[in-house]
Amino acid sequence: MNRLKKARQMTEGGMAAITLVLVSIVSALVAILGLQSWVAIAAVIAAVVSGSQVVRKEVLIPWRVKSVDNSVARILTREARAGARLGSAVQIAPRRWVTAAHVVAATGTELKLGDTWIQARVIYRDEDLDLAVLTVDRDWPWLSRVSADLPSPGSRVKVTGWTEGRRDKENRDRGLRAVQDYTVQGPVEESLIVLAGAIPPRGFSGAAVTDVETGKVVGVLFNFRPGEMDFHAGLPRMDEVHATPLSCIPSEYLR
Repeated sequence: MNRLKKARQMTEGGMAAITLVLVSIVSALVAILGLQSWVAIAAVIAAVVSGSQVVRKEVLIPWRVKSVDNSVARILTREARAGARLGSAVQIAPRRWVTAAHVVAATGTELKLGDTWIQARVIYRDEDLDLAVLTVDRDWPWLSRVSADLPSPGSRVKVTGWTEGRRDKENRDRGLRAVQDYTVQGPVEESLIVLAGAIPPRGFSGAAVTDVETGKVVGVLFNFRPGEMDFHAGLPRMDEVHATPLSCIPSEYLR
């Protein structure tokens, strides 16, 4: 899947470069032949091709990333025995939210949309992958674009979630939304994305993992492993943060 992604990116970039080269050749020929009207046409084509690349990089991708930030909500599950479990969830389709399975339950799970806590219902759950899909009976205007493509090793991602904060009188969290930067470690597996970076704050279980090259969500966080000393190399190992790819979710739950 990573090879297909790289091939697609190379094809898109290659086609844009080829188009610009062809436009330059046409511009040179029409200038030599004195066909002034075609110079303007060639210039317009070149402007459109180069402009589309700029718009995608400077406008479209940042807008997608902003949409992800706004489509991540706090999640709370209250149980009599286990107490309160806090996490994050991201909306991937109208009224469809994805989070980590260990922060939800069959009943008692709520999602905070704006200033209101809304009851959420689990419609898909995979304990082995620590992945769950929820539905709510309320619209939320922000949606994330999602991708089934796995991020490439070495690529950068942003993780957006809600931190655990002070509790109110009803034991509900008053945390803050935060964004952290990570680097994808390789090799990337079909059911696991390993990220290198700082240990995420409490409340980040279910946080959205966004590929900064596309602005699309590729997975959700579920746990981390603090770095340990590598006694063979005599160096400390980096902290590892683990995420489950959205490609693990059956397609019928992604829409």
